[in-house]
Amino acid sequence: MAEENVVVAKAPRPAVTEDYSEEIVRFVKKRPEDRVTCKKVSGNNYRCNWWSPASDTKYDNPAMTGMMVTTHVVRLSRFLTVTKSSEGLIVNDWAPTPPPELVGG
Repeated sequence: MAEENVVVAKAPRPAVTEDYSEEIVRFVKKRPEDRVTCKKVSGNNYRCNWWSPASDTKYDNPAMTGMMVTTHVVRLSRFLTVTKSSEGLIVNDWAPTPPPELVGG
C-alpha cells in the first residue's frame, strides 16, 4: 500500500477589527438623562442601548418608597455597523429608517 499525503487547508482567520464601543457611546446623540451602552457583537457590528430612568406613573402603588429593583429601561435599542475613516466613525444603522437620536456628533 502506498502512503498518501493528505494536506488539510485551514480556513483563514478573519481579520481582527478594533472595538469602537467606547467611541460609539461618545459619538451617538443622547438625552441628558440617557446612559448609552454599546457592545461589539462580531466584526464591525455592535448592539447599542439607550437607557433612561423608568417612569413611576405605572407603579401599582405610587406611594411606595425605597429601593426599586428596576430603575432604568431601554428606550431605544439598535444594531449598528461601524467603521472608522480618517475623518472619524462611519455609523450605519441596520434599521431602514434610523431614528434622529442616532445621528452623532
